[in-house]
Amino acid sequence: MDNQAEFMALDAEYRKYVGKLQAAWIARNRSTSRDVLEVMSPRDREEVDNIIARWGRYITPLAEAWWRERGYEVIWPDDNSKPVQFRKLD
Repeated sequence: MDNQAEFMALDAEYRKYVGKLQAAWIARNRSTSRDVLEVMSPRDREEVDNIIARWGRYITPLAEAWWRERGYEVIWPDDNSKPVQFRKLD
């Protein structure tokens, strides 16, 4: 299996892993607001921003460990609008 095919198979496995973690985590960390983001009050928007930040702090070490065990390094972007990158470890 070439590197790209290996990575794609791992990525599919990783997405399933994270999906399960995220579903359980969100069930315990759901916003109390019933509004969509665009019409939320500043207080509710702050709550959602805090939930997103907490998810990032929760998942980051788990994601890094998962990929490291499979021989990859995660390279997080400076800005969330950019994609995460991966580097095969030697």
